[in-house]
Amino acid sequence: MNASAVRHAVALDEPDPASAIREHAPEGVDRIIEVAFSDNVDLDSAVAKNQTVIAAYATRRERPDFPFWPMLFDNVTIRLLGSDDFPIEAKQQAGADLTAAAQDGALSIAIGDPLPLERTAEAHDRVDAGARARVLLAIPD
Repeated sequence: MNASAVRHAVALDEPDPASAIREHAPEGVDRIIEVAFSDNVDLDSAVAKNQTVIAAYATRRERPDFPFWPMLFDNVTIRLLGSDDFPIEAKQQAGADLTAAAQDGALSIAIGDPLPLERTAEAHDRVDAGARARVLLAIPD
């Protein structure tokens, strides 16, 4: 994995992440890889520059709203990516890169206490509420 791929990290729960991103990229950013399009599209629009490409492969809402006019005038391209359709080689490389990042300490994933299977509805509610940790179900043998 290329250690220099990320030069600056900005937490989305900062008071003003758009300003923090613009401190590092005053003209805006060229590429956005979006894992929560409906949640972050206003931020994406705020940090996009002319001809930004947003590659989105997840969204919380089936029909997300987005700021049409600002994105239109910035000539933003939105690419919708279905990970089921990625070539197997790309999936294997992504797995290897994520494993290497975790081994290097560059990646950590918060995991909550597993819920028993009969609390599946609660698990869904936690995810829908924006749980900060991974939500797991304990499935008995």
